[in-house]
Amino acid sequence: MTGPQATNHDQPPSQPAPQAQTPSTGIVLAAGNNERFQRHYGPDFLKQRLEIQGQPLLIRILNQLESLACSRLLIVAGNHSKALQELVHTHFQGAANIEWIPNTHIERGNGYSLHLGLQKLSPSEPFAHVVMSDHVYGAEFVDQVRSYTRSSSLRSTLFVDSMPEQIFDLDDATKVLHEQGQLLDLGKSLISYNAIDTGWFLLDYKFREIAAALAHHQRQFGVSSLVEAYQKHDPFHCRLMHDAPWQDVDNPAMFEAAQKLFS
Repeated sequence: MTGPQATNHDQPPSQPAPQAQTPSTGIVLAAGNNERFQRHYGPDFLKQRLEIQGQPLLIRILNQLESLACSRLLIVAGNHSKALQELVHTHFQGAANIEWIPNTHIERGNGYSLHLGLQKLSPSEPFAHVVMSDHVYGAEFVDQVRSYTRSSSLRSTLFVDSMPEQIFDLDDATKVLHEQGQLLDLGKSLISYNAIDTGWFLLDYKFREIAAALAHHQRQFGVSSLVEAYQKHDPFHCRLMHDAPWQDVDNPAMFEAAQKLFS
């Protein structure tokens, strides 16, 4: 006689497939004073109004974040907050919820702005996109970010340009040294590097605590300082972008370069 045949009930329960933790929040750092543009165009000039492909820079990045399923957009603004709010009110037609975070101490650096944005996150938001309001990204760039965020194993990540030789104004760029997807070092003065910081980050909730500690102990600090502090506890990762155009817009020459790149 043969024994009873195994049924599905005799098999160990299958484990559910890991679910992608697609970020639903985007933090936009927009508290800078636009000093390089103001030298040319006066104290009231707002570079986030500059248009690429018919869209103001700030509106373009808000639309791109919303296309990545961000339903909550946090904008950290400084002295030009009123003008930025008018810009968004006039031009943004998306459904995402916009929250304005005032930075009354812009002299403390963009790391402090990021700290203010991160304080608005909750434990239910394991990751958030972090971008700069004056960076321009192409559709290919956003598509690659989208593909990465659908992964089942997201990590705190900086999206980096794999072709430094194509960067406009390389001297002013933040250089990155990475190996096999792990960040080793970053900074504008790096001599040995193999990529460029694009200004687009994916940060986990742990950054919130690290940023708060740094803000308590250090008067002025940048985003790079936050990444360095994070690395003392956990590895920080890099994601290489391939054929994904982008451009920082720190001065009029950079804006001209962006216009040509996206014409």
